[in-house]
Amino acid sequence: MVLSLNERRERAVMPLELAIKAAVSNSDKDDCLMALIADKNGFNINTFRSSINPTTPTHKANIHHFEAILSETKDARIMDSICSIHGNAAWFELPKIQMLSSADFILKVGKLAHENGDLVQSIVAAIKDNVITDDELAVIRKDAYDLIRIAATLLAMAELHHEGKGL
Repeated sequence: MVLSLNERRERAVMPLELAIKAAVSNSDKDDCLMALIADKNGFNINTFRSSINPTTPTHKANIHHFEAILSETKDARIMDSICSIHGNAAWFELPKIQMLSSADFILKVGKLAHENGDLVQSIVAAIKDNVITDDELAVIRKDAYDLIRIAATLLAMAELHHEGKGL
């Protein structure tokens, strides 16, 4: 299989330098986005443009460029690239949470504890005979995903509270 540049941008994990460039090169307004990021962060636009172009040998993106681009675009391809570099990492975006009451927050904490208990019980049951069957693995996987989902929701709720927007 040979992917076109556009297919590679959409379907493959790119090297970090290409992901950074792609994050600001997705539309007809490339220069507008680059100019916005450069202006917000005090970068010289020409130097910035050259720095994020992987084929420019005289300039390379730095950590400040990386942070500014990720902060402005929230581009998933950059996160995919970072996880690929690590080799044994994954990421997920926290869910958007609406304002909830303190009681809802406490219920979510209880749900987290319950899901954690379910996960531990399913793992213990599965390893009791030193064999994890397909069905047992499916149960463990579901319990783990439920636990991750509840934990992510709790974190998002706590961040809203920290910002003074919830609870």
